[in-house]
Amino acid sequence: LHQVQGLGLTELLNASHLTWKGADELRSLSHQLIHFQGIKPVKLPDHLQAELRLYQYEGLNWLQFLREYQFNGVLADDMGLGKTLQALAHLLLEKEAGRADRPSLVIAPTSLMSNWRREAEKFTPTLKVLTLHGPEREQYFEQLKDYDLILTTYALVLRDEEHYRQHEFHYLILDEAQAIKNAKAKTTQVIYQFNARQRLCLTGTPIEKHLRQLWSMFSFLIP
Repeated sequence: LHQVQGLGLTELLNASHLTWKGADELRSLSHQLIHFQGIKPVKLPDHLQAELRLYQYEGLNWLQFLREYQFNGVLADDMGLGKTLQALAHLLLEKEAGRADRPSLVIAPTSLMSNWRREAEKFTPTLKVLTLHGPEREQYFEQLKDYDLILTTYALVLRDEEHYRQHEFHYLILDEAQAIKNAKAKTTQVIYQFNARQRLCLTGTPIEKHLRQLWSMFSFLIP
């Protein structure tokens, strides 16, 4: 059973007359949810070079809540409200807490590569960032483990999929995640199969035309 499906078995998981095999994680998560007291505020990363607005700080708390409970989700703030900054602050907190023992991969439109790089340099300079874009990128694929954050584009995922399939990532983040609104598209199918501990979508337009587009995102988040 997938974790999310298993949560529907709360009463059975906690029944004293039943013995479960391999259900320790489900039982622990079930216990956390039953005794849930709300999302806890987290300490800001020590090396964050930015002052978060209140809603951005609440967004960071929510991202940390998702990670603690092993959930994946959609950060769907409107355009211009700092989704990139919230995601970077979250990744920096993961690094400083020692949980990011693997690189994280961000897939974004080509037009946003420079924005991600610029904001990482400005707000989270201690994150070691690698941009895999352009013909010279081939020489860096063997060095992914030396970086905290890998940036690439939807346009290049199909060409480079074999390289990414060889790695396990801490986070797999899709920026402008409506790019995978067509679940049958080849790029979408490839992204579905990448291996990451946690998954996150960033988008200001999670639904552009119909609910199937949102379904495609959640098929990525909760297969």
